[in-house]
Amino acid sequence: MNKLSEYKEHEIKVLEVDINTLVKKLEEIGAKKVYDDVRTIIALDTEDKNFLNQKDKLIRVTDEGSIKVTMHVHQSQPDIKAGIKFKTSRLKETMDFFHEMGLDPISKVRVPRISFELGKIDFDIDCFPAIPPFLEIDIENIDQEGYTVESLLKTLGLENNKVVVMGTEDIHRIYGIDYFEVYNADCFDKENTNIKKV
Repeated sequence: MNKLSEYKEHEIKVLEVDINTLVKKLEEIGAKKVYDDVRTIIALDTEDKNFLNQKDKLIRVTDEGSIKVTMHVHQSQPDIKAGIKFKTSRLKETMDFFHEMGLDPISKVRVPRISFELGKIDFDIDCFPAIPPFLEIDIENIDQEGYTVESLLKTLGLENNKVVVMGTEDIHRIYGIDYFEVYNADCFDKENTNIKKV
C-alpha cells in the first residue's frame, strides 16, 4: 500500500538571495518571523551509503531546538520526491536508535535559518557554509493567499533569480560541490566553527 502522495513536497528554491533585502521585503508584505537560529543537519546512512545509492532514500536528523527526523523517498527525483517527517525529543537517543539499525552520520553541518510565515505560505532562508544563501518557499497553498509563484517572486524582488525544484544536495552540485564530501561527518567536529552567521 503506497501512501507517499500525501507526503509529496510542494517547494521551490530561489537561489542566491540577498538576506537583508529579502527579510525587509518579507516584513513589508506582512510575513511574520517564526524562527531565527542555527540548525544542525545530520544525514544518516550505512557505511556504503546503501539507502542513498541503492534505495534512493535520504534519512536526516535536524536539531532545531526540537529534533526532526525526515526520510526523503525518491531523493534524486524532485517531481515525485516525498518527505516523511516526525519529531522526537532527544537527540542522543534518536542517534543511538539509528546507530543500532546500522545508520550513522555521513554528513553533518550547522546552517543558519530564518523562517517566515505569510498565512499558509512558509518561507525559509538557508545559509549553508559552502554555497550562497537560498530561499525555500512552500507553494502548496500559495493561491489561497492571493498569489501565483510569478506574482510572489515579483513582490519579493526575486523575479530575476534562478528558481529550482531540487534538494539541497543537488543545489550544491550546481556549484560543483559534493554535499556529502564538503560536510563530511568525520570533519564536522574539527571544523564546526566555520559557520556563516545570518
